[in-house]
Amino acid sequence: MKITRTANAGVLIEMDGVRILLDGVCEPTEHYLGTSANIRKELSQRFPDVLCCTHKHSDHYDESYVNLYRSETLRPVLGSECCALKVGNVELKAVPTRHIGRSNVPHFSFIINGSRCIWFMGDASPLQWKNIANLPQPDILIVPFAYCNTESAWSLTKSLGAKEIVLVHMPDMENDPYGLWEAVKNTTKEENVRYFTKIGEAVALL
Repeated sequence: MKITRTANAGVLIEMDGVRILLDGVCEPTEHYLGTSANIRKELSQRFPDVLCCTHKHSDHYDESYVNLYRSETLRPVLGSECCALKVGNVELKAVPTRHIGRSNVPHFSFIINGSRCIWFMGDASPLQWKNIANLPQPDILIVPFAYCNTESAWSLTKSLGAKEIVLVHMPDMENDPYGLWEAVKNTTKEENVRYFTKIGEAVALL
């Protein structure tokens, strides 16, 4: 399987012959990278099999792409329009979760079950996962920096038991005024953490 970073906090997952785009198109913000023109074009010419949106903050969501996807594919968007889908041998479920901090925006995280079990956190608070019952054991966690940039958050993230952790929602390495890259590297010592330094990078996982 392969995971490609396509947006600030978004990825394209290719697993078991299914292409899943999660928070996968956004415009750049002050510190965070947006979807490049060539990736946006590719995702508009060959739409993913599944589109998932955790919430409608601009660093995760592009309304024009979502509308184009709906009109061209006639498929629902997982999260805002439906809570479960099965495509081929891959099952996807949207789990209502609380956004980090005080935001009251509706938010979903996603559990994807195929040959691997993947949890995609979006901007969900890491504090709530142990309180959600009947969750499958993850092989892969895809998480934002808030799961990795302090010792307490990293301890909680590791306790979820994933074999691999993929980090997204990191700022441009050349524009990181809050020192998130240094904090994450110091906290995790990069143990079993995969991360991307630019849009378009991919990691291949067994």
